[in-house]
Amino acid sequence: MNVLNFNDRSCERYRRYFDAYLDNELLVETNQDVLQHVTSCTDCTGILESRARMKQLVRNAVTNEQAPPELAEALRDRFRTRRSFFAYDTARWMMAAAAVLLLAIGGVAALQWGRIIQFRGDDGVFQTVSTRVQEILRIGLVDHVHCAILSERWKQFISFDEMKADTGRSALGPDFIDLVPAVQAKLGAGYKIVEGHRCTANHRQYIHLILIGNKTILSLVITEKRNESFTQAGAPAVMNASGIPIYRDRQGILEIAGFESGKYLAYVVSNLDRDSNLNVASAMAPIVYSHLHRVEL
Repeated sequence: MNVLNFNDRSCERYRRYFDAYLDNELLVETNQDVLQHVTSCTDCTGILESRARMKQLVRNAVTNEQAPPELAEALRDRFRTRRSFFAYDTARWMMAAAAVLLLAIGGVAALQWGRIIQFRGDDGVFQTVSTRVQEILRIGLVDHVHCAILSERWKQFISFDEMKADTGRSALGPDFIDLVPAVQAKLGAGYKIVEGHRCTANHRQYIHLILIGNKTILSLVITEKRNESFTQAGAPAVMNASGIPIYRDRQGILEIAGFESGKYLAYVVSNLDRDSNLNVASAMAPIVYSHLHRVEL
Protein backbone atom coordinates (compact mmCIF):
# COMPACT_ATOMS: atom_id res chain seq x y z
CA MET A 1 0.00 0.00 0.00
CA ASN A 2 1.19 3.53 -0.78
CA VAL A 3 1.10 6.34 1.80
CA LEU A 4 1.25 9.80 0.24
CA ASN A 5 2.08 13.24 1.50
CA PHE A 6 -0.38 15.68 -0.01
CA ASN A 7 1.23 18.93 1.15
CA ASP A 8 1.56 19.77 -2.53
CA ARG A 9 -2.00 20.01 -3.82
CA SER A 10 -1.17 20.33 -7.51
CA CYS A 11 -3.08 18.22 -10.00
CA GLU A 12 0.17 16.74 -11.29
CA ARG A 13 0.95 15.25 -7.91
CA TYR A 14 -2.43 13.57 -7.68
CA ARG A 15 -2.28 12.23 -11.24
CA ARG A 16 0.90 10.30 -10.49
CA TYR A 17 -1.15 8.01 -8.27
CA PHE A 18 -4.24 7.50 -10.40
CA ASP A 19 -3.13 4.00 -11.43
CA ALA A 20 -2.58 3.00 -7.80
CA TYR A 21 -5.99 4.46 -6.95
CA LEU A 22 -7.71 2.46 -9.69
CA ASP A 23 -5.87 -0.70 -8.63
CA ASN A 24 -6.91 -0.17 -4.98
CA GLU A 25 -3.29 0.06 -3.83
CA LEU A 26 -3.70 3.14 -1.60
CA LEU A 27 -4.50 3.26 2.09
CA VAL A 28 -8.03 4.34 3.01
CA GLU A 29 -6.94 7.84 4.09
CA THR A 30 -4.97 8.42 0.92
CA ASN A 31 -7.73 6.96 -1.21
CA GLN A 32 -10.19 9.46 0.31
CA ASP A 33 -7.77 12.33 -0.31
CA VAL A 34 -7.50 11.42 -4.00
CA LEU A 35 -11.25 10.99 -4.27
CA GLN A 36 -11.86 14.38 -2.67
CA HIS A 37 -9.53 16.07 -5.16
CA VAL A 38 -11.08 14.32 -8.15
CA THR A 39 -14.55 15.32 -7.00
CA SER A 40 -13.55 18.98 -7.06
CA CYS A 41 -11.43 18.92 -10.26
CA THR A 42 -13.16 18.26 -13.59
CA ASP A 43 -9.86 17.90 -15.50
CA CYS A 44 -8.63 15.16 -13.16
CA THR A 45 -12.03 13.50 -13.26
CA GLY A 46 -11.78 13.21 -17.04
CA ILE A 47 -8.24 11.83 -16.88
CA LEU A 48 -9.16 9.28 -14.21
CA GLU A 49 -12.20 8.13 -16.18
CA SER A 50 -10.08 7.82 -19.32
CA ARG A 51 -7.55 5.64 -17.52
CA ALA A 52 -10.30 3.49 -16.06
CA ARG A 53 -11.78 2.92 -19.52
CA MET A 54 -8.37 2.00 -20.91
CA LYS A 55 -7.81 -0.53 -18.15
CA GLN A 56 -11.21 -2.07 -18.82
CA LEU A 57 -10.47 -2.19 -22.55
CA VAL A 58 -7.34 -4.20 -21.83
CA ARG A 59 -9.13 -6.55 -19.45
CA ASN A 60 -11.86 -7.19 -22.01
CA ALA A 61 -9.50 -7.71 -24.92
CA VAL A 62 -6.60 -9.54 -23.33
CA THR A 63 -7.91 -13.06 -23.87
CA ASN A 64 -9.39 -12.52 -27.33
CA GLU A 65 -6.92 -10.64 -29.52
CA GLN A 66 -3.87 -11.82 -31.42
CA ALA A 67 -0.88 -9.63 -32.13
CA PRO A 68 1.48 -9.89 -35.10
CA PRO A 69 4.01 -12.66 -34.35
CA GLU A 70 6.98 -10.28 -34.51
CA LEU A 71 5.42 -7.98 -31.90
CA ALA A 72 4.54 -10.89 -29.65
CA GLU A 73 8.15 -12.07 -29.81
CA ALA A 74 9.39 -8.57 -29.04
CA LEU A 75 7.18 -8.49 -25.96
CA ARG A 76 8.45 -11.90 -24.85
CA ASP A 77 12.00 -10.54 -25.07
CA ARG A 78 10.94 -7.52 -23.06
CA PHE A 79 9.39 -9.70 -20.37
CA ARG A 80 12.53 -11.81 -20.08
CA THR A 81 14.62 -8.70 -19.34
CA ARG A 82 12.02 -6.96 -17.15
CA ARG A 83 10.56 -9.74 -15.03
CA SER A 84 10.42 -7.55 -11.93
CA PHE A 85 7.72 -5.38 -13.54
CA PHE A 86 5.10 -8.09 -12.99
CA ALA A 87 3.56 -9.58 -9.90
CA TYR A 88 3.48 -12.97 -11.61
CA ASP A 89 5.05 -14.47 -14.68
CA THR A 90 3.33 -17.25 -16.59
CA ALA A 91 3.40 -18.28 -20.23
CA ARG A 92 -0.32 -17.63 -20.56
CA TRP A 93 -0.01 -14.09 -19.21
CA MET A 94 2.87 -13.32 -21.55
CA MET A 95 0.86 -14.47 -24.55
CA ALA A 96 -2.19 -12.51 -23.44
CA ALA A 97 -0.11 -9.41 -22.82
CA ALA A 98 1.52 -9.76 -26.21
CA ALA A 99 -1.90 -9.95 -27.80
CA VAL A 100 -2.91 -6.47 -26.73
CA LEU A 101 0.45 -4.79 -26.16
CA LEU A 102 -0.06 -4.33 -22.47
CA LEU A 103 3.35 -2.79 -22.13
CA ALA A 104 2.23 -0.08 -24.51
CA ILE A 105 -0.77 0.74 -22.37
CA GLY A 106 0.66 0.28 -18.87
CA GLY A 107 -1.05 0.24 -15.52
CA VAL A 108 -2.20 -3.41 -15.77
CA ALA A 109 -1.26 -6.14 -13.30
CA ALA A 110 1.79 -4.87 -11.43
CA LEU A 111 3.12 -2.76 -14.30
CA GLN A 112 3.39 0.87 -13.23
CA TRP A 113 3.66 3.79 -15.65
CA GLY A 114 6.28 5.41 -13.46
CA ARG A 115 8.55 2.38 -13.76
CA ILE A 116 8.95 2.67 -17.53
CA ILE A 117 8.63 6.37 -18.40
CA GLN A 118 12.31 7.13 -18.06
CA PHE A 119 14.74 7.31 -20.92
CA ARG A 120 18.42 8.02 -21.23
CA GLY A 121 19.50 11.32 -22.66
CA ASP A 122 22.52 11.66 -24.89
CA ASP A 123 24.65 12.40 -21.83
CA GLY A 124 23.73 9.03 -20.28
CA VAL A 125 21.74 10.65 -17.46
CA PHE A 126 18.17 9.49 -16.87
CA GLN A 127 15.64 12.13 -17.84
CA THR A 128 11.99 11.91 -16.78
CA VAL A 129 9.09 12.99 -18.93
CA SER A 130 6.72 15.16 -16.88
CA THR A 131 3.29 13.82 -16.09
CA ARG A 132 1.59 16.43 -18.25
CA VAL A 133 3.80 15.67 -21.25
CA GLN A 134 3.15 11.94 -20.81
CA GLU A 135 -0.58 12.63 -20.91
CA ILE A 136 -0.26 14.63 -24.13
CA LEU A 137 1.86 11.92 -25.76
CA ARG A 138 -0.56 9.17 -24.68
CA ILE A 139 -3.26 10.86 -26.77
CA GLY A 140 -1.53 9.51 -29.87
CA LEU A 141 -0.61 6.20 -28.24
CA VAL A 142 -4.24 5.42 -27.42
CA ASP A 143 -5.38 5.62 -31.03
CA HIS A 144 -2.46 3.54 -32.33
CA VAL A 145 -3.15 0.74 -29.83
CA HIS A 146 -6.93 0.88 -30.17
CA CYS A 147 -7.18 1.22 -33.94
CA ALA A 148 -4.03 -0.17 -35.55
CA ILE A 149 -3.34 -3.01 -33.10
CA LEU A 150 -6.46 -4.10 -31.24
CA SER A 151 -8.74 -3.61 -34.25
CA GLU A 152 -6.06 -5.14 -36.50
CA ARG A 153 -6.56 -2.47 -39.13
CA TRP A 154 -2.90 -2.81 -40.08
CA LYS A 155 -4.01 -5.95 -41.94
CA GLN A 156 -6.79 -4.21 -43.90
CA PHE A 157 -5.21 -2.73 -47.02
CA ILE A 158 -7.19 0.08 -48.64
CA SER A 159 -5.84 1.61 -51.87
CA PHE A 160 -5.39 5.34 -52.27
CA ASP A 161 -8.11 5.39 -54.94
CA GLU A 162 -10.52 3.75 -52.48
CA MET A 163 -9.58 6.24 -49.76
CA LYS A 164 -10.09 9.11 -52.18
CA ALA A 165 -13.48 7.83 -53.33
CA ASP A 166 -14.74 7.24 -49.78
CA THR A 167 -17.38 9.77 -48.69
CA GLY A 168 -18.45 8.06 -45.47
CA ARG A 169 -17.85 9.06 -41.87
CA SER A 170 -14.41 7.45 -41.84
CA ALA A 171 -13.21 9.22 -44.99
CA LEU A 172 -10.15 11.46 -44.77
CA GLY A 173 -11.98 14.01 -46.87
CA PRO A 174 -10.54 16.86 -48.93
CA ASP A 175 -8.65 18.38 -46.00
CA PHE A 176 -6.45 15.33 -45.36
CA ILE A 177 -6.53 12.98 -48.36
CA ASP A 178 -3.47 14.65 -49.91
CA LEU A 179 -1.41 13.64 -46.89
CA VAL A 180 -1.43 10.03 -48.08
CA PRO A 181 0.70 10.42 -51.24
CA ALA A 182 2.83 13.11 -49.57
CA VAL A 183 3.76 10.84 -46.64
CA GLN A 184 4.27 7.83 -48.92
CA ALA A 185 6.58 9.79 -51.19
CA LYS A 186 8.58 11.10 -48.26
CA LEU A 187 9.11 7.72 -46.59
CA GLY A 188 9.69 5.81 -49.81
CA ALA A 189 9.55 2.07 -50.41
CA GLY A 190 10.55 1.16 -46.85
CA TYR A 191 7.00 1.79 -45.67
CA LYS A 192 3.60 1.13 -47.19
CA ILE A 193 0.46 3.02 -46.22
CA VAL A 194 -2.19 0.34 -45.78
CA GLU A 195 -5.00 2.58 -44.58
CA GLY A 196 -5.97 6.18 -43.97
CA HIS A 197 -9.19 7.11 -42.20
CA ARG A 198 -10.95 9.13 -39.53
CA CYS A 199 -11.63 7.26 -36.31
CA THR A 200 -12.61 7.72 -32.70
CA ALA A 201 -10.81 6.37 -29.64
CA ASN A 202 -11.54 7.22 -26.05
CA HIS A 203 -14.18 9.77 -27.17
CA ARG A 204 -11.66 11.67 -29.28
CA GLN A 205 -11.57 12.03 -33.07
CA TYR A 206 -8.42 11.29 -35.05
CA ILE A 207 -6.95 11.39 -38.53
CA HIS A 208 -5.02 8.13 -38.75
CA LEU A 209 -2.59 6.77 -41.35
CA ILE A 210 -1.37 3.22 -40.73
CA LEU A 211 1.91 2.11 -42.29
CA ILE A 212 3.77 -1.18 -42.26
CA GLY A 213 7.47 -1.79 -42.77
CA ASN A 214 9.98 -4.48 -41.95
CA LYS A 215 8.49 -6.02 -38.77
CA THR A 216 7.02 -2.60 -38.01
CA ILE A 217 3.52 -1.21 -37.55
CA LEU A 218 3.61 2.58 -37.55
CA SER A 219 0.89 5.19 -37.17
CA LEU A 220 0.70 8.86 -38.08
CA VAL A 221 -1.99 10.17 -35.76
CA ILE A 222 -3.45 13.69 -35.87
CA THR A 223 -6.07 15.16 -33.55
CA GLU A 224 -7.38 18.62 -32.74
CA LYS A 225 -6.11 20.16 -29.53
CA ARG A 226 -8.29 20.44 -26.47
CA ASN A 227 -6.22 23.08 -24.74
CA GLU A 228 -3.19 20.72 -24.81
CA SER A 229 0.19 22.04 -25.86
CA PHE A 230 3.72 20.71 -25.57
CA THR A 231 5.12 24.22 -25.23
CA GLN A 232 2.65 25.23 -22.53
CA ALA A 233 3.47 22.02 -20.66
CA GLY A 234 7.12 23.08 -20.57
CA ALA A 235 8.26 20.02 -22.50
CA PRO A 236 11.92 19.82 -23.57
CA ALA A 237 12.16 18.94 -27.26
CA VAL A 238 14.53 16.08 -28.05
CA MET A 239 15.15 17.29 -31.59
CA ASN A 240 14.17 19.87 -34.19
CA ALA A 241 12.95 19.04 -37.69
CA SER A 242 13.21 22.11 -39.93
CA GLY A 243 12.34 24.31 -36.97
CA ILE A 244 9.60 22.01 -35.63
CA PRO A 245 10.24 20.80 -32.04
CA ILE A 246 9.67 17.07 -31.56
CA TYR A 247 8.92 15.47 -28.19
CA ARG A 248 9.11 11.80 -27.30
CA ASP A 249 8.45 9.09 -24.77
CA ARG A 250 8.59 5.31 -24.74
CA GLN A 251 5.86 3.10 -23.33
CA GLY A 252 6.90 -0.55 -23.25
CA ILE A 253 8.00 -1.48 -26.77
CA LEU A 254 6.28 1.50 -28.38
CA GLU A 255 8.00 4.77 -29.20
CA ILE A 256 5.95 7.96 -29.37
CA ALA A 257 7.17 11.14 -31.10
CA GLY A 258 4.90 14.17 -31.04
CA PHE A 259 4.80 17.68 -32.47
CA GLU A 260 2.18 20.37 -32.81
CA SER A 261 0.76 23.09 -35.01
CA GLY A 262 -1.50 25.90 -33.88
CA LYS A 263 -4.64 23.74 -33.85
CA TYR A 264 -3.43 20.13 -34.02
CA LEU A 265 -1.32 17.54 -32.23
CA ALA A 266 0.50 15.02 -34.44
CA TYR A 267 2.20 11.77 -33.46
CA VAL A 268 4.36 9.04 -34.91
CA VAL A 269 3.90 5.83 -32.90
CA SER A 270 5.65 2.54 -33.67
CA ASN A 271 7.56 -0.45 -32.32
CA LEU A 272 10.80 0.97 -33.77
CA ASP A 273 13.72 1.91 -31.57
CA ARG A 274 14.07 5.50 -30.37
CA ASP A 275 16.35 6.80 -33.11
CA SER A 276 14.47 5.10 -35.95
CA ASN A 277 11.11 6.42 -34.77
CA LEU A 278 12.55 9.92 -34.38
CA ASN A 279 14.01 9.70 -37.88
CA VAL A 280 10.59 8.87 -39.30
CA ALA A 281 9.00 11.66 -37.26
CA SER A 282 11.59 14.20 -38.40
CA ALA A 283 11.01 13.19 -42.02
CA MET A 284 7.23 13.51 -41.65
CA ALA A 285 7.08 16.61 -39.46
CA PRO A 286 7.77 19.33 -42.07
CA ILE A 287 5.24 18.04 -44.61
CA VAL A 288 2.61 17.27 -41.96
CA TYR A 289 3.11 20.65 -40.27
CA SER A 290 2.86 22.45 -43.61
CA HIS A 291 -0.31 20.54 -44.43
CA LEU A 292 -1.88 21.30 -41.06
CA HIS A 293 -1.00 24.98 -41.43
CA ARG A 294 -2.88 25.08 -44.74
CA VAL A 295 -5.89 23.32 -43.19
CA GLU A 296 -5.92 25.88 -40.36
CA LEU A 297 -6.06 28.88 -42.71
